[in-house]
Amino acid sequence: MTSTSSTTTTTTTTSPAILNTSNPQVLMKLVGLTSPPSTPVTITVWDSYSTSENQAFNETLAAFEQAFPWIHVEVTYGVGVGTSQFETAAEAGKAPIVYRDTSDSGGALFAAGLVLNLSEYLPQSITSLYLPTAIDDWTLNGSVYGLPDNINYIVMFYNKQFVPYPPNTTNQLIQIAENVNKTYHIWGIAYGASQEYGYRFAAWFAGFGGNIFTTTNGQVYPALNSTAMVDALNFWYNLTYNLHINYLAPSTGAGGAEGQLFIANKTAIIFDGPWDLNAYLQALGPNLGAAPLPIVSQTGLRAAPFIGSTGFLIASPQASGATPMQIKAALIFVLYFTSYQADLRLWDVAHDIPANVQAYNEAITELNEGKLQPSYLNSIMKGILEQAQYGQKFPNIPQMAYYWNSFHEYASEFFAGKISANAAAQGMEQAFVQSLVQNGLLSGLPIFPVLPPTQFLLIITAVLSPLIVVLPRRWKW
Repeated sequence: MTSTSSTTTTTTTTSPAILNTSNPQVLMKLVGLTSPPSTPVTITVWDSYSTSENQAFNETLAAFEQAFPWIHVEVTYGVGVGTSQFETAAEAGKAPIVYRDTSDSGGALFAAGLVLNLSEYLPQSITSLYLPTAIDDWTLNGSVYGLPDNINYIVMFYNKQFVPYPPNTTNQLIQIAENVNKTYHIWGIAYGASQEYGYRFAAWFAGFGGNIFTTTNGQVYPALNSTAMVDALNFWYNLTYNLHINYLAPSTGAGGAEGQLFIANKTAIIFDGPWDLNAYLQALGPNLGAAPLPIVSQTGLRAAPFIGSTGFLIASPQASGATPMQIKAALIFVLYFTSYQADLRLWDVAHDIPANVQAYNEAITELNEGKLQPSYLNSIMKGILEQAQYGQKFPNIPQMAYYWNSFHEYASEFFAGKISANAAAQGMEQAFVQSLVQNGLLSGLPIFPVLPPTQFLLIITAVLSPLIVVLPRRWKW
């Protein structure tokens, strides 16, 4: 179920026939309106952008409200991505009409019937406005459930003051980190593997030959209990506790311990996404470097991060209480905020990789001509874009929603020294399977021995566990 992506991001792609979704008349026609309604329409929007992305968002919002004075937008800023917060609001009928989330979380919301099938509201030609890699992330069983505003994934950021060239293999990564530690007396790497929920670790799992899912007789099963997971866990344990070159940070990202150490020149290498780029640019300037994750020397496979996307969804009327006219206004909003002008603004201000084809082509032209300012940003963005050639498709199937907590619980126990890597791999898969069974996403059992015996037993345990009866402690047997 995990496939390697080979998106080329240093060349432009074929543009669709021009459809200007920044144009008010075009957008109103697309949603079946010939003129504005007689009374204003209010829509609620949950915004999950970073600080620099919000600068671009607010500029686009000002332009939108000028173009559509009859649409009033109530924005809630700083909402985290993920399905739980939206689901809670949706169950109470109080979900926002528009919500910005990741494609995988959006897939779970769509499967649960909480967001609209946009294929029923917009013409098929709309999909040609976006890069295939991006729009595919928002398509499930042939239906488009959201429109993308960017493409994202993690890369390797490094400080050129300590790392003159990026490592191409994990052996080189270790050698460079050891040299940094010995020479400069700072951490070679800061990666809090126990503090994440498997988003970044999925890249290392793939590099050691692992897949999150396997498919048997058309049924999707978790595949975390594998040699690849054990090896990937032990690899980072070794770098952390035996070689002492990785700092197991208690928090991730630019605002967490990883990013703060990197900003303060106290670690040489971190793994993060372009969404945090501005913080590192401001701190390190021309000393900042970016490159793809290395090849795992043990397997010859490159660590492959999720190639995913964020974008906008529209809640179902049952989830938000939206009227038909509010739905039309929401459709106009998501088309406008994923248009050429909006996506190019995100690129210019926050350096997001555009999902819109026209904006992407212009961004790549600027990059290839070395027009980005400051000038050293050109090499940084080339390193970021190169990573897209070595990624894996972000699973947007509803089963993916139950991966995160399963991974986090047992990875945390492993890095705390409470359980072995083998026990962690087995535990996370068992928890994953049980969550799928309990939520109706894994009902049938494969015929033994289609699956490995250990995986078969895990699934049997998950199916039977609700049937186990605990006897009162009244008798001694």
